[in-house]
Amino acid sequence: MLIVSQWFDPEPTFKGLMFAKALRARGYSVQVLTGFPNYPGGRLYDGYRIKLFQREKVDGVDILRVPLYPSHDASSLRRVANYLSFALAAAVAALIVRRPAVAYVYHPPATVGIVAQVLKYVRGVPFVYDVQDLWPDTLRATGMVSGSPILGAVGRYMKAVYRAASRVVVLSPGFRRLLAERGVPEGKLEVIPNWTYEPAGARTTAAPPANDEFVVMYAGNVGAAQALEVVVGAARELTGQGVRFDIVGDGLRLADVKRAAEAAGVDNVRFIGRRPAAEMDERLASADALLVHLRTDPLFEITIPSKTQAYLRAGRPILMGVRGDAAQMVEEAAAGVAFEPESASSLADAVRRLQALTPSARERMGASGQAYYAQRLALRVGTARFDEVLSEASLHRPRYLFAKRVLDVLGAGVGLVVGAVPMAIVALLVRWRIGGPVLFVQERPGRNGTPFRMFKFRTMTNAIDTDGALLPDRDRLTALGRILRTTSLDELPELWNVLKGDMSLVGPRPLLIRYTPFFTERERIRLRVRPGITGWAQVNGRNQASWDQRLAHDVWYVENRSFALDMRVIALTFTRVLRSDGVVVDAESIMRNLDDERAGEAVR
Repeated sequence: MLIVSQWFDPEPTFKGLMFAKALRARGYSVQVLTGFPNYPGGRLYDGYRIKLFQREKVDGVDILRVPLYPSHDASSLRRVANYLSFALAAAVAALIVRRPAVAYVYHPPATVGIVAQVLKYVRGVPFVYDVQDLWPDTLRATGMVSGSPILGAVGRYMKAVYRAASRVVVLSPGFRRLLAERGVPEGKLEVIPNWTYEPAGARTTAAPPANDEFVVMYAGNVGAAQALEVVVGAARELTGQGVRFDIVGDGLRLADVKRAAEAAGVDNVRFIGRRPAAEMDERLASADALLVHLRTDPLFEITIPSKTQAYLRAGRPILMGVRGDAAQMVEEAAAGVAFEPESASSLADAVRRLQALTPSARERMGASGQAYYAQRLALRVGTARFDEVLSEASLHRPRYLFAKRVLDVLGAGVGLVVGAVPMAIVALLVRWRIGGPVLFVQERPGRNGTPFRMFKFRTMTNAIDTDGALLPDRDRLTALGRILRTTSLDELPELWNVLKGDMSLVGPRPLLIRYTPFFTERERIRLRVRPGITGWAQVNGRNQASWDQRLAHDVWYVENRSFALDMRVIALTFTRVLRSDGVVVDAESIMRNLDDERAGEAVR
């Protein structure tokens, strides 16, 4: 696999070398495509100089660094130059790296999507897109870009990237809801919360620190979004109450916060500066409480700042000044208290509440956060989830899918032209012998589980019993319907679904939507592809096979798809139809519905 990320070790990132090594431990051969380290200061790290390409090998991970314009200051123009220079250089490098089976692409910045699309459309590499912040929302919220035309263009570009991705991973349920509203199929989206830096060696414990003062620590970027002037206001309210605020980090707004502290005359705020990741465990453990804060903005209500995970793992009570998903996580973990963002008095009140607790009560709160992190957010948990997503994404082979789509369009187009007269005759017969409407239309789950309207010729009447309920299939199936099902002529209108892109000529048959909750996790793989008019299950038992066998055949097909296999299924389908092999015109007469069968198994 290939990791594409503008930032990588020695830059501070929890999805860098630590992630690559965790994937190697799960059997992946890992390459990394990244830039020369300059984040967050915007200056090249000692020991590095910009060159065309630089290859490294660290702990078995192959790293290729490409040139970029180093910058990370308040200038929008220089920031754009930084992002674009990496994207263009990496797009060129993507043409020469060893071709991977799948790529993992880390966003931000959104310009990395250029590299992802080169990998897919030029080299046929499927990719998983990991969304850590939403563009253009972040550009607007941070003030980096304010022009509506630019934001609109970025929004359209992002839709193209999401469309190209095999899977889109997001860090919170709120991100998933918003992207689904913007048209990303629900089945393509996966929520995998972030983990944090996990150094080798013993974990931190929840033992309470021995401070003369009650220390509230903020660790991370000091930027516009963090609005840490709120700390100065709270510190002023808490003057003389034994509370000290420590700000560990750097950023564009650090000087502004320092000036605010000087102007307010507070002496209970310390500025410690950026510290190496290796020493942060010890620093976090030395605090009585840990602060998360973002200014009020709809975007931040659906994000979870990455420091939240670091704080949970550190085992200290959390002061959460972010509404929405982040506050909900802390609440679920029983690991701290929330306060109103950008309200100094609310922060001061929250500090007093924690300060009033006994040390043992705060220790229990911190231990609860540690347990929550270990069970639900740790590196091993997240990497296992990514392993599943990457494995599934590797099945989406763009070149094969392009050839398959060409076959679908040609096959469906020719079929509709050649079959126009037979279909017209069947339509007249259905209208005469069964009645209108001629077509049976039903919603079925398509690719990624997205519903679509599937068309077939009607084979049954709408006869009802005395209570107004439809009669069983065997009582409604007509003589003409039996002929249509035996010859598969009832399936001909599905060629229109193929032409539209709802279906493929070959793929897992689209089952009833109500069956979907009863698939196992492995069987849900069948939803990753377009459903088909015919499939591997249909030429291997059709309706005479058990549900377990049919679904297992579907999974096997998805994992082994190829152009040759599709042609084989089409050939076998013609043979089976001509011989009427495995045809059961009334499937309910020999087997139960999937939901009834598996619901019964669950009850037993």
